[in-house]
Amino acid sequence: MNRSKLILVVLITSIAINLIFIGGISYRASAVREPSLRPFPPSVGWAVRDLSEERQAELEPLLEASNEEIRPMRQQMFQATRRVNELMRADEFNAEELRTAFEQLRSASNSYQALSHEQSIALLSELTEEERRTAQEFMQRRGPRGERDGRRGRSGPGFGPGGGPPPDGFGGRPPPQRDF
Repeated sequence: MNRSKLILVVLITSIAINLIFIGGISYRASAVREPSLRPFPPSVGWAVRDLSEERQAELEPLLEASNEEIRPMRQQMFQATRRVNELMRADEFNAEELRTAFEQLRSASNSYQALSHEQSIALLSELTEEERRTAQEFMQRRGPRGERDGRRGRSGPGFGPGGGPPPDGFGGRPPPQRDF
């Protein structure tokens, strides 16, 4: 392949990747999402983080078995990602190899996700109704109680889920009158 064709292929690939990123950013900016529709974290351990230490200890064998089962799939996914990245950086671009690598990545990702969902179902079926609600609340706030906002110095009334009244001028009460 001569140099001008290589430059043309790289340019077209670059434009395609940029259009994908622009489309993704545009979609995220314009999509209206409900806060309760967040994706699941990569590990099923999220479901027990707000439970008592005793209950977590009871569920530990199930969590360990889940981690052992999913670890090889996670490694396959990371290896497939590395292969895609290597092919994208290669001096000699090979579209067919990259297409195959993307297919392998998609397959590994789908397998990982399917097993993760099955493990989530198995774990959630071991929880009581109240514990499932607690797990769902964890998903909505995306972290253990008080930890996420606290790390950023945002703790106390008004921060976190249901953390108190809104500040002045933000829907709670009208802002104070000022004389100028």
